[in-house]
Amino acid sequence: KFNYAKEYISIKDITTKANLRAGPGNWYPVKWVISNPGLPLKFIEKSEGYFYVQLHDGTKGWLYKTLISYKNNIIVIKDSTIKDRKGLIKAKVLKDVIIKEHNCNDKRFPLYCKIKINKVNGYLKKTSLWGYRSN
Repeated sequence: KFNYAKEYISIKDITTKANLRAGPGNWYPVKWVISNPGLPLKFIEKSEGYFYVQLHDGTKGWLYKTLISYKNNIIVIKDSTIKDRKGLIKAKVLKDVIIKEHNCNDKRFPLYCKIKINKVNGYLKKTSLWGYRSN
């Protein structure tokens, strides 16, 4: 069962324009227009078909339910390196890249998320990421 209280959600992959509003209704002013499909969001509360969410930069606002996906995407919050199991650098990844394929709950690598971007597989430090769910 989906537990809103400690979950991250995201903007739907097909959503190219999402109005982040000051309150839970279309009569509230638009604070920001988000044009990042798949952007991860931290769930805070739900009211009247709107979700009160927080973005990775701390911005908060209300999004209508049809813009929301329960997919758990993550975002890179600082330029970083993808490493293999031995710690060798495989690739660089820049801030604000959204990652859709990941596993952040491997007990063998508690400080890392195993990720896949395009055709690159490897590990990124959790301190470089935002939006991952913990068990």
